Amino acid sequence: MDYLYKYANENKLPIMDQITFERYTNKIGKEQFRLDLSEYIAKERPVFPLKHITLEEVRKDFYELQKFDTGKYLKVDIDVMEKYDDYKYNYKQYGLGVIDAPSTFNSISNLFQQELRLNCSSYGFKAPIDVWRNGTAKDIWKCLGPIWRGINGMKKVIIDGKEELMGGELSESSYISAFRLGTYIATQFKPNVAKTIYDITNANTVLDTSCGWGDRLAGFYTSNARQYTGCDPNPNTYANYMEQVVEYEEFLGNPEPTIYERVDNQGRNYFECMGKKYVRIYRCGAENLPWDEIKDIDCAFTSPPYFSTEEYNKGGESEEDQSWFKFNQYEKWRDDFYLPVSKNSFKSLSSKGHMFINIMDPKVKNNRYRSCDELVDSLKEHFVGQIGMRIMQRPKSDKLFESEEAKQEFMNKTYIENVWCFSKNKSLDYFREARSSVLPI
Repeated sequence: MDYLYKYANENKLPIMDQITFERYTNKIGKEQFRLDLSEYIAKERPVFPLKHITLEEVRKDFYELQKFDTGKYLKVDIDVMEKYDDYKYNYKQYGLGVIDAPSTFNSISNLFQQELRLNCSSYGFKAPIDVWRNGTAKDIWKCLGPIWRGINGMKKVIIDGKEELMGGELSESSYISAFRLGTYIATQFKPNVAKTIYDITNANTVLDTSCGWGDRLAGFYTSNARQYTGCDPNPNTYANYMEQVVEYEEFLGNPEPTIYERVDNQGRNYFECMGKKYVRIYRCGAENLPWDEIKDIDCAFTSPPYFSTEEYNKGGESEEDQSWFKFNQYEKWRDDFYLPVSKNSFKSLSSKGHMFINIMDPKVKNNRYRSCDELVDSLKEHFVGQIGMRIMQRPKSDKLFESEEAKQEFMNKTYIENVWCFSKNKSLDYFREARSSVLPI
């Protein structure tokens, strides 16, 4: 594997253009190349190639999303495909409409949180950065296969009677794409979906009981809402929220916002930002929020942490504060965290308030837990219906389809995640703009 050192960049990462990559693939064979590369990474531990995002790109996207008409994302009267087709409150009967938004504006929050997000493993599956930094050569080898299959566009050709592989290169994006397919990646929420929710509810005050990767915070700053209350127990994301707020305030024309870090009389850490907008974020789990102080919320919107999926901040400081650590059995998670937090969020709403919860039934070891039906049952009198949040289908093996047409039909379906809607003002039509645009002339 000595040849790889010759092509290592300043971060010790081997980079090859198309001609060089093809030459070594055909000279030593793709399997030996793959083996050499995995052993090199395990030995040298080059810097993981994060997606390159500049502050100027983020600023540009921020302003574009700020002025974007999110009504264009709203769709009605379309067929959808849910992960489960037997929800008690399924989309076919209770669907209100679909938010069909691309990932165009993800950089607004991803600049600040991508390293933490790509180092967040799940039960039984390691995150890309975890494998890259701590995995064995064999672990890394398992992830590298796509570099020679598909993502680089490599194909077999016959040259002078000899079969050779053509196409592709060894670039930072090649590594990122390969590890995306070979590991678990914590999902980033789309800031433009968050802005859409705040827009359709005409929200001034918002609540987010799981700030996660700062995506709904980004959506808040690009919306017309003025006040954001949130929480998250992870000290690393908490520190990054402050960085986000400072940059977003600068984007709004306030280069020196007033930031206070405090500890309340119950020992909860939080920070306040008093600038163009008001932000207060607690470093605690939602079960420990000062619920008696949270009132008059126009829009409570969150995507709660599953008890059995992503292991946020595993091995890090204050790991014991994470919901997956504290509530490691489904019934405990449901009864001590998920449902109480949802009910407290609803109680915090203003007289015109709305609550949206993005969650699908978790499945662990083939055992599905009916979290969605249980949520709606617990707040049935306030249930409005569900919104479909469109997500992209993950490619599946060609062997599962009878034909290429059948595969394309599957990939083109409107596949959604569920957003369960509750309100104190059931008269508000969230999809009024979409409906007005399809009225007959």
